[in-house]
Amino acid sequence: MALPDVVVTSSDLVARVRRGEEAVFEQIYREHYAALCGYALRWVRSHALAEEVVQEVFLRIWWRRSEWTVGSTIAAYLYTAVRNSSLNRVRAERTGREWEERTRAEVASLPVPPSAEPADHALREQELAQAIEDAVAQLAPRCRETFVLRRRHNLSYAEIAQVMGVSPKTVEVQIGLALKALRKRLEAWL
Repeated sequence: MALPDVVVTSSDLVARVRRGEEAVFEQIYREHYAALCGYALRWVRSHALAEEVVQEVFLRIWWRRSEWTVGSTIAAYLYTAVRNSSLNRVRAERTGREWEERTRAEVASLPVPPSAEPADHALREQELAQAIEDAVAQLAPRCRETFVLRRRHNLSYAEIAQVMGVSPKTVEVQIGLALKALRKRLEAWL
């Protein structure tokens, strides 16, 4: 007499991943990786970036495996996570370009002494960009991470709070501290 096939549900697999069973996690990864990369490619339009997005989704799942919950199926969860991560990446790239363009426009609008050469202006622009990067790098780690997620990746306070595992009020406070510190460090440029 043959034994009946055992049906393994998404909730069973999720429970096993939550317990840290690497083989189950690897099985889910292998089953869905290629299709998820194809799906991400529709959003990010780069094979390398699509692979990076999918790998980051799986990495986040593994890091937070003890908290991982799936509403319906693992596939639905993964496609939703990849779509959201892809859209965040596209938004972040767009925001980064807009931030650079705004910074360049602000620098270009600064008064330039009549005796200044175009090379002087370009040098000043480079120096300002470097001063901004240095000032951001000098922020406290949590403050810097919060600032970068907000200003360069254009995440909302709620999204940042979720990513960092803190409250939106904490995010608000960290952004305020970052802006205050940056104003102080960059006052010579303002």
